[in-house]
Amino acid sequence: MKKSTVAIGVVAAVLAAGYVGYTSMFGAEAVQVSAEVLDQKFAEYANPEAFVSAQEVKQMMDRDLDVVVIGALNPMKPDAPIEGSFSMWRPDYSAAKEAYEFDGMRNSVEEMESLLSSYGATPETTIVVYAANSHHDAARLFWQIKNLGHEDVRYLDGGLNAWIGEGFPTGNANPTVTASQYKAPAPQSEESALATLDMVLAAQNTADWVILDTRGTAEFDGSTTVSGAFGPGTIPGSVHINWTKALNDDTTLKSAEELQALYGDVIKGKKVIAYCQSGVRSAHTMMVLEEVLGAQDVYNYDGSWIEYSYAHYEQNRADIPVQSGAKKS
Repeated sequence: MKKSTVAIGVVAAVLAAGYVGYTSMFGAEAVQVSAEVLDQKFAEYANPEAFVSAQEVKQMMDRDLDVVVIGALNPMKPDAPIEGSFSMWRPDYSAAKEAYEFDGMRNSVEEMESLLSSYGATPETTIVVYAANSHHDAARLFWQIKNLGHEDVRYLDGGLNAWIGEGFPTGNANPTVTASQYKAPAPQSEESALATLDMVLAAQNTADWVILDTRGTAEFDGSTTVSGAFGPGTIPGSVHINWTKALNDDTTLKSAEELQALYGDVIKGKKVIAYCQSGVRSAHTMMVLEEVLGAQDVYNYDGSWIEYSYAHYEQNRADIPVQSGAKKS
């Protein structure tokens, strides 16, 4: 055998091993989740219809029902989408670069309508959203689609992890379909779920409100500034509950009883503003509060820490205080 042939074989083996290592480190980890257990859990949620198991999604797709499945999947990670689903990533459902002085804001109603039209969705379609590993991006899509006034939006509990745990097929995604002319049923509803900077400022000094910081501890205490933000810190008076506390080890949602124990006393009798870095993790917390616990008057701060830190550090606004922030020269 020629040395060149051996060398090529060695390189191929190394690359293959490297890919396996890469996927094992960064790809979606398969988890097995009982559909019966999930159904029992969902039944105790305030809105059971907002959640769905991998097994039920597979049945809906196999029966060729009017269902559109959308994955919020990072293309830099080696995750094959659910077969027959559509996949997108944050740039697809975020505002254009020139729309704001900072990143991370949601896109427009018209842009969401165009996306859903390209998937053949109508206002009567069941839309299932999913992600991999963390699943907060699925909750962000859930929030944005619900904000259109779309009635039947469902969050796949366990996401891609549960799907591959069942051995269901992946790949062959983004099918060619006949485009629809999707029109948001009630686009004004986006304002009822959206917290603005002015609302956040007012809520800081009002006993009727609680502001939830859903980020990690290092972000909350100011020891870390995540890329995209303009400085460290937190919104004064925020209550810190990391969004991941709502999850089991297998990435599925905890029971209603566990989530009530986690959030109940904090939000009791309060209007709630949830925020994070850019309104993604906080969208997950908002979904839990509304759809699991049945909380009212819950708002997701779309601009979140990126917008707030921009106003404080870049615009030097005296009316934008920061807790655990950097000292200004």
